[in-house]
Amino acid sequence: MDTQPEATTQASLGKPALEKNHKERQVERLPGVHLQLKVGNQIYVRLLCVEQRYEGLVVGLDQYKYFIVQLRLPQDTLARLNQNPGAIVQLNAGGMLFGFRTEVLNRVAQPAPLLFFSYPDTVERVVLRRNKRVKVSVPGQIHGAFGDHDVMVVDLAPEGCRFSARSNLNSPLRTAKTGERILLRCDLGCGQPLMAPVVLRSIIEQHGHISMGGQFVDLTEESSAMLADYVQRVHALLDDALA
Repeated sequence: MDTQPEATTQASLGKPALEKNHKERQVERLPGVHLQLKVGNQIYVRLLCVEQRYEGLVVGLDQYKYFIVQLRLPQDTLARLNQNPGAIVQLNAGGMLFGFRTEVLNRVAQPAPLLFFSYPDTVERVVLRRNKRVKVSVPGQIHGAFGDHDVMVVDLAPEGCRFSARSNLNSPLRTAKTGERILLRCDLGCGQPLMAPVVLRSIIEQHGHISMGGQFVDLTEESSAMLADYVQRVHALLDDALA
């Protein structure tokens, strides 16, 4: 694939990988070795040739050299990649938002539409979680456009949670998308039912399970206080157990 590195560099100048936001912590610039990228990650790719944002799935990587993304693109966009292969990628992983500049090294159409991206020398990072999550095993249910499903909440913080559910090829849960809003219901014990709206931030499917991470939104003051108290009590119990 023919590329024009000079054009890519110029197109990337002045375009931060992460937008600074006063509600988030300061954006850090770090060496690329800090990037928490792995197979199964969902990422967002903004192609500079069309200034369009796409969602893709990481299906392979050679650490610090390149990574492979399954991503279907329109034919006219593929043609423009020859003139400008530059891209800006964002990844939400481990409670942190990563952003970095890269470029398309190659692409294949068969047996699946794949793009090969260069591994970044530097990344920008924002820590989204203000509190450490605690490991839990709390049964619950989620409700969304995909229907109602039983889940197990596996970690929890005042800002968000992660839960998992069984899946198969026909599971409606496989239609869930990041950015989608759902409703989580669970019981934190001692008569503390929680009903919380959640925006999905990450979805990973493997070995017959779907793991979803999300951010709580529009919580009532009572629910926020209950979550904070619950997480604090679990932290205290874990600290006592390890003492």
